[in-house]
Amino acid sequence: MKDYKWQDKDGQTFILIKVKPGSKRTVINGIVDVKTVYPVKKALSISISSQPEDNKANKELIEFMADNLNLPKSSIRISHGLKNRLKVISIAS
Repeated sequence: MKDYKWQDKDGQTFILIKVKPGSKRTVINGIVDVKTVYPVKKALSISISSQPEDNKANKELIEFMADNLNLPKSSIRISHGLKNRLKVISIAS
């Protein structure tokens, strides 16, 4: 898991996610290589069933991550990439 996540000095965990919106179902596909300026070069690939319109895919991603990590939705936010397929989510500890 260390290949696609990192922590900042405040203890927040950041995960780089590559999203594929408009899929048949919402699932984790695995880890993929990505080219980015971030300190990690791999991302968690997730297919999202919602379309990328009106922030629907972003909302579903946060709900999906919260459910899978057994955390409240309020502890997860998209830090970077609101309008991109490559996103950074932060998880408050």
